[in-house]
Amino acid sequence: MFSSYSFNITLTVTNASFSFGQHYAVLNLDLVNELVATVNTTTVGEAWIDTVATWINTVHKQEPPPLSIFSRVYYSNVQRPEIGDSPFGLAVAALGNLTASSPVSQLYPAFKPLDNWDVVVQKARYYAGAGNPLEEILSSQKIDTVILSGIRTSGVVLSTALRLLDLNYNLRVIANNTIESPSTYATSIQ
Repeated sequence: MFSSYSFNITLTVTNASFSFGQHYAVLNLDLVNELVATVNTTTVGEAWIDTVATWINTVHKQEPPPLSIFSRVYYSNVQRPEIGDSPFGLAVAALGNLTASSPVSQLYPAFKPLDNWDVVVQKARYYAGAGNPLEEILSSQKIDTVILSGIRTSGVVLSTALRLLDLNYNLRVIANNTIESPSTYATSIQ
């Protein structure tokens, strides 16, 4: 069972006047139904959802909005050929056979990409750029700063932060927009 901590989450951004420079992108990591469902019934989880939704909506109010990229974890088919019997494959077995059309792999309804503007990418590992054109998009758009929000701080957020730092991006993690969910590791490897 997920035990939540008792603390107040104050909004990171309270109005639409902020900037991280001229060439920044916002990454919203793994905000999918299956993972958000592990925290959405807790007080802390509800506050986190509200804070992240407010952040996303505030980002969209920028003129023009910055590049925002949402990651979704899913696989080509139920055989999950992208991961096979790898340690990562065992770790995510509890999530089931996620495909593009799986309801559990869809973005949680509170987190809405901006139509015809934001990018939604598939990912197949912890790192948000695994199995997709994330790095190409950042490079082609001349992005120098990346802002991270997401679920699974110890998974996708940390993995993506480390990789992007290795690639020499300036990095910001919006702490109030991250949360650790209960383990999705298969019980056989816990």
